[in-house]
Amino acid sequence: MGTPSRDSDPLEAAGAYGLFAAFELDRSRTVDASAVSADDVEAVLKDRNGTEPVLADTYLTQGLTPDVDYLVRLHARDLATAQEVLREFRTTPIGRCSELVDAFVGAIRDPVYLPQAPDLDAIETAISFEGAEPPEYAIVIPVRKTAEWWMLPPDDRLARMREHIEVSLPYLDRIRRQLYHASGLSEYEFVTYFETNDLEAFVDLYRDLESIPEYRYVDEGPVVIGRPESPSTVVEKLTPLLAPP
Repeated sequence: MGTPSRDSDPLEAAGAYGLFAAFELDRSRTVDASAVSADDVEAVLKDRNGTEPVLADTYLTQGLTPDVDYLVRLHARDLATAQEVLREFRTTPIGRCSELVDAFVGAIRDPVYLPQAPDLDAIETAISFEGAEPPEYAIVIPVRKTAEWWMLPPDDRLARMREHIEVSLPYLDRIRRQLYHASGLSEYEFVTYFETNDLEAFVDLYRDLESIPEYRYVDEGPVVIGRPESPSTVVEKLTPLLAPP
């Protein structure tokens, strides 16, 4: 699993870091809606004014993910840069009215198992995402492998991951994904990220993955599902939820 959502961007290539921050609005805060400006958010997340480059995406998750109203995904070559952008975001009006529910950190690395299966690597390389841009839905699932997985001989792990790749291939024209390595950076070992316009295909993919032996070694964390939206749209749709003064 390693196809980036924007494969031409170096911020989505090996060596980049991903920071996911899930927020819930503090509905008890009294705020003048006119003071909540999308311009402030755009300036932090999109207009970096020539500073260290950061790739920022925002997602509206309210109604799709319990206790999460929106998600921010940041990519940077240096994790400290992404951290600073998130800190700056928290100083904006909407940021000050939000509580951090969860955060996931991971590094993009070159594939581990796919190069050991060159026949499947060639097939995957030839498949391109054919959905509308931007995709309608994004799904984030942090996972960890059990201790039993890491005790398997390398050849056994490769055989099980080969089956994982084979099961995934028929869906790659409808589901785009990125894998982040998180061992030692959080309580999870991987953060899996998906984009799709076809949720039925995603459900089918996950059922197929659940049916193979490799899935017995997988423990999943909380699922976050949302719709990619511009920062201004997220602010516009969530501001009415804040209590008026």
